[in-house]
Amino acid sequence: MSEVQRRHESFMRQALELAHQAAAEGDVPVGCVIVYNDEVIGRGSNEIQRRADPTRHAEIVAIEQAVRVRGEKFLTDCTLYVTLEPCTMCAGAIVLARIPTVVYGAADPKTGACRSLFELVDDPRLNHKAVVRSGILEQECSSVLSDFFAAQRTAPSTAQTHASDIAPAPGGILWLVPTPIGNLEDMTLRSVKTLREADVIVCEDTRNAGPLLKRYDVPRKPLLSYHEHNERERAQEIVQRVRSGQKVALISDAGMPGISDPGYRAVRACVESGLTVCALPGPSAGVTAVAASGLPTDRVLFAGFLPQKKGRTAALADLTSIPATIVLYESPHRLLTLLEEIVAVAGPDRPVVLAREISKRFEEYVRGSARHVHDVCSQRGSIKGECVVLIGPSSESGE
Repeated sequence: MSEVQRRHESFMRQALELAHQAAAEGDVPVGCVIVYNDEVIGRGSNEIQRRADPTRHAEIVAIEQAVRVRGEKFLTDCTLYVTLEPCTMCAGAIVLARIPTVVYGAADPKTGACRSLFELVDDPRLNHKAVVRSGILEQECSSVLSDFFAAQRTAPSTAQTHASDIAPAPGGILWLVPTPIGNLEDMTLRSVKTLREADVIVCEDTRNAGPLLKRYDVPRKPLLSYHEHNERERAQEIVQRVRSGQKVALISDAGMPGISDPGYRAVRACVESGLTVCALPGPSAGVTAVAASGLPTDRVLFAGFLPQKKGRTAALADLTSIPATIVLYESPHRLLTLLEEIVAVAGPDRPVVLAREISKRFEEYVRGSARHVHDVCSQRGSIKGECVVLIGPSSESGE
């Protein structure tokens, strides 16, 4: 075996390892490495299923990494090794990156290019030529692919499953999908995948849901409003939809549906009807604020919004008598009133933390005594943004 052949096989084996990793994660097994001066500077495997993104092909992932490593958008002195003949999309990426040498293992008609890689990279109109070599570890590269598809056909139940792939009850499934509480980048991959798979999306406000769905390329589908004024009637409609076999995704304007937001009645109605309900984990303002507050976290009581009028003082007195960190939600225009009530009921020295605009550009934590937090806020002309108020245990509680 020549030194060139030995080098080709060495790098192709690294690509094969990445292909096996992709298969283990449920993606079509394709792996890719990019080499510069005998050093691998880019690695990639298919991430299409994991990221619910049809553009996350192994070659594209590897090219992005290599560009970051080199600090240049053109890879004019690199070699790309990939286990499968690049598809048209990836061949286009290779052309754009001006990679001069492409080595691949197998050509497979099930997933191969609609247009030959040779045609594309040598197209004179693209002002790019590349040396293409195929057949490096061809049998191994082809086997990992054929074995994957054989397993998919004969034992689909053994393939990796996601939470949103849970087999529904006969009447379908209700998914509770948390949405970002501020920064749209807090949306989880599972949440995006679930919204894309849903037959209908139930949302607190269709005007707020639209931009989020557009941001993550969720296909157009029915949107149903679900809020405090129609949740009783809508809960029954959700039950009927789930019972009929539909996949229903329920979202709120921000955070976890049903937590100080509409959703409880729909969940209860589905549970009482024996239907499947699945809650996806995700952003929660209360949990996030507690984690960053600096207050004790061994015992936490979430109380949500206090009554707006009758019983407010009594409710606050009951809560602050409990030896735990209390989590309250409050609107900005009632914040000062709440802080005044805490000073009056729990005392001016009670530890308090105000968390405001969590995960947004102007995120802020104000920590100190109840009196200090009140004074800081009262000196401002106005308070904006969603607020979480945390009341720490009293010193008498032993904390």
